[in-house]
Amino acid sequence: MSDFRLPRWAPWPIGVGLVVVAWFVALVTPGEDQAQAPFHVTAAVGEPATGRNLNVTVTDIRRAGEVSAGGWSAEGNWLVVNLAAASVLSESGAQLAHVELVVDGVRYRASERPASLLQQQLAAGIAQSGSVAFELPVGITNGNAVLELALEGVDTRLDSMILVPFDLAEVTDAGATELAATEWAQP
Repeated sequence: MSDFRLPRWAPWPIGVGLVVVAWFVALVTPGEDQAQAPFHVTAAVGEPATGRNLNVTVTDIRRAGEVSAGGWSAEGNWLVVNLAAASVLSESGAQLAHVELVVDGVRYRASERPASLLQQQLAAGIAQSGSVAFELPVGITNGNAVLELALEGVDTRLDSMILVPFDLAEVTDAGATELAATEWAQP
């Protein structure tokens, strides 16, 4: 049997090499925020997107100076989104609770004033169609926008989130529009 020994100088380069490797591992290891971030599912307008327990198809996006829903109406700088949504696995806790629009890094939550799909209970495998509306500040007519849709309103960590990116300047202006009634979607 041979008696193998490292040279006296070998432990130092090996130690430095291990420290460099550990440093590279630390650089590529995601932080806690990244490790718990939502799982993004990106889709275009008209394209279905399926997350863990949410299936959504955004069918139309339009701007309006006045919106109405039933007997309610309001003027302003509105962005109206028509969509169809259903839960995939379970109806328990399946509500379209996180409906936000991000325009050039600024977040806007869907308005709770008109009756809409916001906070509506979703059925498993049976889509409901309807609208959500965003009341934007006056003057916001262009910019890179991303519509975010998720089941959990406050804590979206470790769940799927549907993202629909679009250019706000390319959205057509409908003048006055009515929000689509929330109803079962036609197959």
